[in-house]
Amino acid sequence: MQRAWTEYSSYVKYPSCNATEGIRYPKTIDDVVAIIKEAIAKKITVKAFGSRHSQTDIICTEGIPVDMTGLQWQKMNADNTATVGAGTNLHDTTAFLRLYGRAFKTTPAFGNITIGGAIGTGAHGSTIKYNASISSQVASVKIVDGKGEVREITDAVDLKAFKLHLGLLGVIVEVTLNTVPLYKTYAFNKIVSDDILTNGEVVQMAQNADQMSLYWFPEFKEVVIANWTVVDANTSGTDYTNDHVPSTYDNFALVASLTKEIAFSLTDSKCSAANTLGYTITHMMEYFLEMALVMPLPDWVPIYATQEGYFRNPSVGYYDEMIAPICQNEPQGILATACVWSHGSHSITILDNDLELSRLGDFIKAVKKIVEKTPTSFPIQGILLRFSDNSDIYMSTAYGRQTVHFEFYLWNRDDIYNNASGSLAGYQTILQTLVNEFNGRSHWGKSGLVYHSSDSIDKKLDETARTNFIDVMNKYDPNGVFMNNFGRRLRRESTKIDVDPRTTR
Repeated sequence: MQRAWTEYSSYVKYPSCNATEGIRYPKTIDDVVAIIKEAIAKKITVKAFGSRHSQTDIICTEGIPVDMTGLQWQKMNADNTATVGAGTNLHDTTAFLRLYGRAFKTTPAFGNITIGGAIGTGAHGSTIKYNASISSQVASVKIVDGKGEVREITDAVDLKAFKLHLGLLGVIVEVTLNTVPLYKTYAFNKIVSDDILTNGEVVQMAQNADQMSLYWFPEFKEVVIANWTVVDANTSGTDYTNDHVPSTYDNFALVASLTKEIAFSLTDSKCSAANTLGYTITHMMEYFLEMALVMPLPDWVPIYATQEGYFRNPSVGYYDEMIAPICQNEPQGILATACVWSHGSHSITILDNDLELSRLGDFIKAVKKIVEKTPTSFPIQGILLRFSDNSDIYMSTAYGRQTVHFEFYLWNRDDIYNNASGSLAGYQTILQTLVNEFNGRSHWGKSGLVYHSSDSIDKKLDETARTNFIDVMNKYDPNGVFMNNFGRRLRRESTKIDVDPRTTR
């Protein structure tokens, strides 16, 4: 009998994954063991995922998809490490730690991701001074391996693979993390000239800051510096942020969506006047959202806010609420807020490629030349630059080098299959320059499928790190229970990608 396929995707409806079994929802470690043993008996594969915030086929399987969000528990240990279920999200974990006066040294920039998923793709914040990722703060992990056995991973060498596991080493069911005493951050955003990106100043700033992100707006030759300084937990202030993953009001999102469709239709026109008008509109939107990073604006959720919702810059609050915001997947009522991608037809593809920090100035010059020749706008908060210290984690995009993460949003059309988004020529030229001339490494959960092809993986990975990671795959999953097309490309066994069948060009 032919099995019916179960189609599933990430939070933004792509990639398209097709499995022979329905999604399973375990609540306990024993449930996970039973699923793995079922897969072994049926001779099919398994893929575990969390909140599905990865826009690549890293989340796909031909066998049994497993939603891990039911594995939620927290425990504080005597040595001040914390043990959490892999399905516990970052926001709930940091709230739990605060009850014990503890914290993570740094966090990724989005609180809705699960801990298991965060270490699966190397989710990160922005600091060279400290550990930029949750992965770098892992003390041990508990897994169910490819034979259905529960194992505790504490070996320092194996952990270099498990700290960024890509879902290919086993099902992570529990994570133990190092913590530090609770603290707050003093946040301040300001606009400066983008000369700092090419004169060497930004490198020194990044190396000395507790945590710092930059928003670059090439059209205006300006940069918004977002700087977070660690302060004592007793410092006055309980503010929070909407940074990095901004919430928007429902009515603003509706107007923005209509404006986007009009502007992108114009930028796609062969008429020079219409094309120019389209880019003028998108640059106006870009300027509005640059100003939203430093001042209060009508109908826009404040970048930093008091608990009463009033704009404040500079601002002080607990580190997690100032760095790792959460947003709702759907508006919670009339004119309510939700994630920027959650209002109706809104959809974004996050494009993120990372390069060596020492080469940032040269790359910025290359981007400036591209946007001078090719009309390009970045309407959703410009280009985000974040920073990481060099890492010994095999699959980290910061492996062996201090890194700048270069990220921007591709704002998709309402009809993503038939209508092109604005600035595509500029975006692709920038990304191809990053990959081909600056050894850019794409974030494992972002940038879409092209930048995770076999050729792209070959270009981005350190060969020794790749070999070491595959050795750990063989050790804990000798029969390929957790294999998928993504893993086969990593192992050089196939070039197949889980392409959405509705994509025709």
